[in-house]
Amino acid sequence: MGQYSSWSETKRRLRENQPDVTDAEWESRRHAARTATEAYVAGYRLPEIREEQA
Repeated sequence: MGQYSSWSETKRRLRENQPDVTDAEWESRRHAARTATEAYVAGYRLPEIREEQA
């Protein structure tokens, strides 16, 4: 069985491999990913939301 890395270890290695990315850019990417995920979830639930409003 392989060894697994913690999420914090994975993030640390990602930042080490991309040293030219600023903290502000990381925050912007994190925000964009969260927004995309929320939009996906809302789209998935759209029929349910419409049904609740009808």
